[in-house]
Amino acid sequence: MKKNIQFVLALVALVVVACQSPKEKALQEIEALQAQDSVFSIENMAKEKDAYMAFADKYPDDERAPEFLFKAGQSMGAIASQKKDMTLHEESIAIFKRIQENYPKHHYAEEAMFLTGFVYENHMGNIAKAKATYQEFIEKYPKSELAEDAQFAIENLGISPEDIIKRAQEGSIGDTSTN
Repeated sequence: MKKNIQFVLALVALVVVACQSPKEKALQEIEALQAQDSVFSIENMAKEKDAYMAFADKYPDDERAPEFLFKAGQSMGAIASQKKDMTLHEESIAIFKRIQENYPKHHYAEEAMFLTGFVYENHMGNIAKAKATYQEFIEKYPKSELAEDAQFAIENLGISPEDIIKRAQEGSIGDTSTN
């Protein structure tokens, strides 16, 4: 009798799993990957990024698609930083731009544009593209909480963090005459 109950329970569990939609399975996979501590594992971050991208590709109209794309861009950026790979940084920017193009009114579009400028500036050393991105950000999102940060970044492009700290201590931050 005990074996029959176990068999029935196993069969019910199998039926429940088999009846899940592909979307539910994708979300479960994402949840399982998020539950792992992927911060220090490039392999796990890559799996997470792939799961996020696959979901957004398959379900672009789902309300979670912009968030998953954003997380995919962040994961790609983290992988690129660990590997010191400019091509991967370009891929993270492409993901962020996809959010801006496909979900322009979503708050992740705003954050994605700011991070695009950040990646150009801090990881790729492309000051011209960083400046253009930050300026576009300020024009597009002048009331954003990040608008001040974008302006600060523009004013301090090409200046080392040490020199920014030194300027702050001297009280010359925001003084564009020293640029």
